[in-house]
Amino acid sequence: MNPQEAAEAANINSFQMRGSFMDHPSEPGKMWIRKDVPAWVRDRLSDMGYTLELKERTSGPITAIWFDRKHGSMWGAASNQGDDYGIAW
Repeated sequence: MNPQEAAEAANINSFQMRGSFMDHPSEPGKMWIRKDVPAWVRDRLSDMGYTLELKERTSGPITAIWFDRKHGSMWGAASNQGDDYGIAW
């Protein structure tokens, strides 16, 4: 994936470890999963014993900067989950 595709891709929020930024306890096996995650992935995770909660959003906005050292360029990307953008120079 390029940076923009990665920022927009379906993602998963695991509660495996205690939250350091969000105040939530460790809940092994619990996952929030975006509704656009393919059914085969959801089925596989369920078969592995995970408890899935389907959500519209599983995280805040995602932004990224990719430093393409080979070509001497930078790529900025942002998800469509907020008013964020990537800037590099």
